[in-house]
Parts: sequence; structure tokens; C-alpha cells
Amino acid sequence: MIDNILPVEAIHERDIDLIILEELNTDNSFCEWLINDLNFPKMVKNNGAWHSISDFGLGETDILFSYKSEDKTIFVLVENKLDANFQDKQGERYKRRALNYVDEKKCDLAYVILMAPKQYCENQNEFDNYITYEQIIERFKFIGTKQKIFKSKLLEIANEKLRRGYKPVNSEPVKKFWHSYWNYKEENFPEIYMKRPNEIIPANSDWPMLYDENLKGITFYHKWQQGNVDATFNNFPIEVEVKIKELLPENAKFVKHAKKFSIRYEVEKIDRFKDFELEKEKVEKALNVMNNLRKWLIENKKNWLQHFV
Repeated sequence: MIDNILPVEAIHERDIDLIILEELNTDNSFCEWLINDLNFPKMVKNNGAWHSISDFGLGETDILFSYKSEDKTIFVLVENKLDANFQDKQGERYKRRALNYVDEKKCDLAYVILMAPKQYCENQNEFDNYITYEQIIERFKFIGTKQKIFKSKLLEIANEKLRRGYKPVNSEPVKKFWHSYWNYKEENFPEIYMKRPNEIIPANSDWPMLYDENLKGITFYHKWQQGNVDATFNNFPIEVEVKIKELLPENAKFVKHAKKFSIRYEVEKIDRFKDFELEKEKVEKALNVMNNLRKWLIENKKNWLQHFV
């Protein structure tokens, strides 16, 4: 009977903040695991972690973690997200706070990450790096102490709450824009595959994902608000990453993410709240950039993929 009773009825974001805050302040092995998973510089000293930090008039950082790496002070700004929608430009404000910390010489490097359930992380549109609740749960279970197992159960309750209760709020203007974008792409760029948009699209959705069946493991993103077209490589060996850096096409940038890397082109920003016809010219230019990048990847596939098939 007792085994079937949950230790708590519900877990909220603040509860998870405090669980992670304790880990960051008391368990260096957890910090090292986190840093390694995110591919950040290695830790030589833990400076501590703090909750709900407001700086620069740019909103609040859920958790601020600081550590020493050789002669550099590193800040990691963590946004914890369980079951609420992203606020407008929330990720951008995090990045501006991170830059301000560096500019004011409070740290040498500052990173911004999202911590959330997997379905949130994989569909988020503002944070480059993330760690999922599921990864943390597995970490706690791997350690296997009574304390860590208990914490893993609390995070599982939070995940279950999301599955039961999370319902995205539809935005009619954004939904209309997505469907118009898809129709335009289908008519003018049929060689690039994009899944037909859903009937419920939240206001913060602005990263269409596109594919080519000849480029397995690569996802093309048109990041409307950021003004970027990315070709993102998933689960490729380091040799491919090195080769892409060597062969990078003209005017393109190489961008390293926590678990992936991208070839990026800057394009004009798109306002998804406007009528599609007003933004159509910018969409056409961006999709042309994406299509040219797609063609370049196919034409040069033997050079960058080499023997790593």
C-alpha cells in the first residue's frame, strides 16, 4: 500500500530549482558531469550557485552557477522550465545578461542553458544549449544512493505533471503565418521537406525544421526571429566537424552547440506576427540561402563525410 503512494502530490519549478541548487552547491561530481555533457571548459574549483538572480533590468536568472576553469571564471545561467510557455524574448534576455557579466568583468565566459523536460528542450527556439530532466534522472539513478534515487522520483513526478497537464496555447496569427510559409515552400521549394504545421501553434514558435533525405542526420532550421539559416549536424563524429570547419562555404559561420554543430548564414529577420505577404520577399531570400546550402552539402558530401559513413 505505502509503495504506491507518491512522496508528494506535485512538483513545481521552484522545487526543481532547489533540487538542482543543492546539487550544484554540494556535489562537485554532479557539476563535472553537467559541464562535461554541455561541453563547457573543465572545472577546477566550484564557486557556488545562487537562485533567482535579477541583474541589469533584464529579468531573472533561475539559477546562476559559477566555477573556475584554469585561470578563467565561468558563469552558467540556467533557465528552468517545467510547464509554462516561454516569455517573449526570454532567451535573448538571458544572452544579454550573460554578455553584460562578461563586459563588467564579473566573469571571463558566460553560458546560457535551458533545463527542462526533453519535449520542451527539443522544441525550444531560443536557447542553444540544454540539459533535460530525463538526463538528470538517469544521472541520479546511475549514482544510485538513496538520496539520488529519491530526487530522481521527484523529477519523474514533475515530468508526469507535464505529460498530464501541458497544453500549448494556440496563436491564430502565428498559426496562419506557419501555414502560409509551408504552402509557399511547397510551391516554390518542394525539394526541401517540411512537415505540415499543426493546428495548434504557440506564439513563440518560430523555428521551422526542414530536411533532405540525401542528408541523413542534418536538420535545416530557418530561425525567423534570430535571422539565421542553420544546417545542424546531429550525432556526427568529431572528424566530420573538423572537416566542415576546413571546407566552410563563403560567408558561412561555424557554430558549436552543446551536443551538435551548425553551418550558419545570417538572413533578414522574419516577423511571424505580420501578414505573410509582407514578409514573403524575406522568406524567399532565406529559403534560397537554405537551398543553396543544401546543394553545397550534397555536392561536397564526399569531401566532408569521407570514410565516416
